[in-house]
Amino acid sequence: MTRTRKHKVGPHEMLVNKVQPTSAGLMPQYPLCTPDRWGLRHSDADPERRGQLMYPVARDYARAIQNVLVKQVQWGNAYFGPSGMAPALTLRWPLNRDSIRELFLLIRPVIAAALTEPAAGFGIPADAVPVNMGLAVPSAHTPGQQGVFTPNDWSLILNSEQLAPMFRIDAMVAADGGNRTTQLGALKMFADTLYHEARHCQQWFWMYALVQQYPDNFETLPNIAKWPATLPNRATSDNNRQQDQASSVVTLAGKHAIPGEPTALASLKRMAIGEYVYTLNIWRHATVPYVPTYLADAAALEDEFARARALAKELLQNVGMGGTPIDIDAMVAEPSRCYYDYTVRPWENDAFVCGDMASAYWDAELGLALRTYPADQCSHAYELADRARRLESRLPRTTGTEGGQ
Repeated sequence: MTRTRKHKVGPHEMLVNKVQPTSAGLMPQYPLCTPDRWGLRHSDADPERRGQLMYPVARDYARAIQNVLVKQVQWGNAYFGPSGMAPALTLRWPLNRDSIRELFLLIRPVIAAALTEPAAGFGIPADAVPVNMGLAVPSAHTPGQQGVFTPNDWSLILNSEQLAPMFRIDAMVAADGGNRTTQLGALKMFADTLYHEARHCQQWFWMYALVQQYPDNFETLPNIAKWPATLPNRATSDNNRQQDQASSVVTLAGKHAIPGEPTALASLKRMAIGEYVYTLNIWRHATVPYVPTYLADAAALEDEFARARALAKELLQNVGMGGTPIDIDAMVAEPSRCYYDYTVRPWENDAFVCGDMASAYWDAELGLALRTYPADQCSHAYELADRARRLESRLPRTTGTEGGQ
């Protein structure tokens, strides 16, 4: 007799679905993404577009951040606000510490409103909104990185080079200029990246909450409840204020009420086990392996990794593109072997969707057609990477090369 597989998800016990045709008789194409519609990615039926979804948090964010970046800031000689309106802030390149601080005084309330939005469910508490937000130049080993949220010090930092094109526009810009949308492209990407990284912040808060409040969701990994408290101790920042917030967020998440929506909790459980095995893999491959205080020694770290990997394989076995298993070893490899392995990470795919929806509403505010994702679609980044991987697998391999997209 076949055993019915079950999993605990928050306070619920749920049956594990088989990969089978939908009610329409079709095989599912994007099973990974459906449960992730919470918080910044909250969506509902769009009353103005039949059969389409609206993303109200992304919509309100795009409207507000566009108001800041387009109407309240002058970028060098370029000002895109309406005639007769004066900018609140004029910036010059290169940006210095004071100008970055002034810019984020305008930006932070916008992203804080999105992160804490209560109507969508899974808004985070105001005290969990990162204190440290700003700009920086990427390090030499991450030259193409557009932004990063770091849970160890609870910081959200974007690549300042994203804004450089705005300072190469020499003349004042008419609000109805024909190439206005193109000229605003750098700001659109900046807004997209900010929303993407903010989603990581939101993910981490609720993962912290889930593993601390419901450790029985991870029966073979009782130590996972101690994982969040370890991360602030691994912070690379020398800023005590940042590390204090990182630690206080762990405590806050451990007691903050978790919404009971089962599919959202399933989404968080997938992300949590993925991030846990990812973290353990980084620790074990450090020059000197890092053994957290809740494990006895390097051998215990290897055992914890093996059990986390086994659970990740079970939880993510049918949630890749088209119901395929996610390759756990490729998913957690750092640096990623290829773009596909990066985009397949549940937390990255989810954040890409969030950024894409912010971009969609940015375009709509400029009068362009609104194109939002349906409920069960994965990010374009994941789709394109999957297509490239499939194409590569059909091509003859060049002698002496490895993977590589």
